[in-house]
Formats: sequence, structure tokens, C-alpha cells
Amino acid sequence: MFPDGMKSIYARGKKMSNRVTYILAGGQLSLPFLKEQLNRHSDRTIIAADRGLEACVSLGIEPDFVIGDFDSLDKTVREEFLSQEKNVTKLNPIKDDTDTEAALSLAFEKTEGDIIILGGTGTRLDHVLGNIGILGQGFAHGRSVELLDEHNRIRLADGPVTIKKREQYGKYVSLLPLTTEVRGVTLEGFYYPLHEFTLTSYTSIGISNEIVEEEARISFDEGVLVIIESKD
Repeated sequence: MFPDGMKSIYARGKKMSNRVTYILAGGQLSLPFLKEQLNRHSDRTIIAADRGLEACVSLGIEPDFVIGDFDSLDKTVREEFLSQEKNVTKLNPIKDDTDTEAALSLAFEKTEGDIIILGGTGTRLDHVLGNIGILGQGFAHGRSVELLDEHNRIRLADGPVTIKKREQYGKYVSLLPLTTEVRGVTLEGFYYPLHEFTLTSYTSIGISNEIVEEEARISFDEGVLVIIESKD
């Protein structure tokens, strides 16, 4: 199914350092975008979560791990791949967590470094909101975890963040409280600055800000922020 000579570069039983781990989830995945992102890091680990395996097959990329209940996976891909590939974890369809969360747990267990979830957004808003929530699991592991698609980069912050204008993802930066309140929010280097402000769950005041200096600084005293960098 995959080109000859493509072997998993995962050292079984050991964590990998200085690598970026990509989780390919079952949401909306543009193949050109996926290819572009994967080409950014040659030193990478790929975890295909359920239907994310179809994207790997389409691009001729062998994932290091495959995990899921495979209820939404194309039948041909499921039968061909699962019958011959190793490093496959089959989950019970009756379970408490999603395939994406299971893949994230696997990433914490088997890999090190930043984790980027591709295919974690799309038409299922319930899954999108759930995927935003599980980003917070990175705090306990000291790991950066983010959602990335063609238009948005989504991450959580429980402390100060600096965004360099030349490195931002798109034009807009939006801040939403994941906790009921985020206290003491101060924004510097933004078109709409704030000073010691309390963001609450029932306002849109943090939407569509823009960076106007070389770098922008976000600081706050208490709570957890959702940071969304967006293109038009």
C-alpha cells in the first residue's frame, strides 16, 4: 500500500526527542495542506487516528502509529491496511473518549516534543469543541498541543504568550476564555489593547484583534485562554 522502502522510524518502546508529532484526525483534511505541513518537518512522528489513515494512504505516507475504532474508515483501506501493518491499536467503538483523544494519549506515552493535530476541525462542531478542550492535557505533560487547519491555529494558554508578527498564522488573533473567567488580561502590541481586564464566557470582546507591532504580548493572572490565529 505504501511505496517500497518506507519504514517506520519509531524506535519501539522508547520516547523520541526533538521530533514533531502529527496526529491526523478524522475531520476536514485538505491533502495539499497536509502534504505542505508534513514537509515542514522531516524529523516527525505521524499518528493516524481512524479516518486520518485514509489521508496517509492518499499521499503514500506510512504512519508510525494507527489508532481508532475504525468505524468511519473506508472498508478497502481498513481491510488492506489492518491486515498487514503493525503498530495498530484497535479501540472498542463503545468508549468514553474519541479517537483523537486516544491518539493524543498515545502521543504523550510514546513521543516527545510539540504535538500538532491536523484534521481536528470540520463540520462536526461537537468534535471541534471537544478537540479544543483536550488541548489542555498538554499542560500536565509540559507539551505544546495545537489544532491546525488551512485557516486557523488554535492553542490554549495558562500563562503569558508572545506572538511575533512575522510568525503569526494569518491576520487575526482572537482570545476566548476556556475557564468561566480569565482575570487580569493585558494585551500589548495589539490594535485593541487591554489592561488588567477580566474576560468572561458571555462576551465577544476578544474576537478579531490584530498585531500592530513587531511582537504582541498576552498576559493574565488567572484562568485559561483559547488563542485562535486566523486567516481570512
